[in-house]
Amino acid sequence: MRKIFLSLLFALFLFKPAFSQQDQFSFLNETEVTKFAQPLATTLGTGLNSGGFYTADIPSTLGFSISLRGMYIFIPNSEMTFTPDLPNGYSANKPTATFWGDKGTIYTGPSGYIPYPNGLNQTSVPFAIPQVTASFMKTEVLIRYLPSIKVGDKNVNYFGIGLRHSISQYIPLIPVDIAVQFLYNKISVTDVVDAKAIAFNGEVSKTFGILTAYGGLQYETSNFNLTYTIKGDPNNGDPSLRQDRNINASVDGQDKFRVIIGASVKLAFLVLNADYNISNQSVFSGGLSFEL
Repeated sequence: MRKIFLSLLFALFLFKPAFSQQDQFSFLNETEVTKFAQPLATTLGTGLNSGGFYTADIPSTLGFSISLRGMYIFIPNSEMTFTPDLPNGYSANKPTATFWGDKGTIYTGPSGYIPYPNGLNQTSVPFAIPQVTASFMKTEVLIRYLPSIKVGDKNVNYFGIGLRHSISQYIPLIPVDIAVQFLYNKISVTDVVDAKAIAFNGEVSKTFGILTAYGGLQYETSNFNLTYTIKGDPNNGDPSLRQDRNINASVDGQDKFRVIIGASVKLAFLVLNADYNISNQSVFSGGLSFEL
């Protein structure tokens, strides 16, 4: 895990390899980098779009909470490798690593070698997000924020906002709580990455004393714009990689839908929760919250 950067206020997880080790991308042209980096975009979106709720019950009076949301994201085998599009005369006889994969492949053909970069060989990724919420009259606003952080010679900025509203308040005598939520998260690294994640969900919960069972269905998207420099190699078999070039690429994550199943326990002002999210990259999520 030495290539994973986990620190800073409230243990916010930042993808330092993606932001500071740009040599991985410099081996790839505009087309191939989108396939190499797509699992990373999915992981970013999966993490940022997690942990938005642990109950569908929103107070009708004033409410406030401070939370730390932690996630553990599982990378499926299907996102550890990809099959490249090679120039004429080359055969992709075996796949190569994605960002989270293991060893890159070197392909040979009539114009020489085409090397693909190694991945980080990670099958799971930790993630954590600090957040605060404030509610009034069955509507809740969620804020996620960290001040600008220095990572090497780059500045990392993070901000998220959410809005949640009770639907069950409009349905008399309904035995469960129902709410809907919108989430928007943005993380950027100077001159390298500008990532966004958006989610909409419907959620339901039922409280039994100190225990609340909850679940939800969520639609989400993620995208990041990646800026890097190809380090040209005149001997590279791919003509697009023979000269230095600055690249701006847009990479979409594969996260679309998730099912959320979980439970929380409230002890006075303290709430502990855990849930499992079934999605393209499944997530185990948990949280510690102080409610007022």
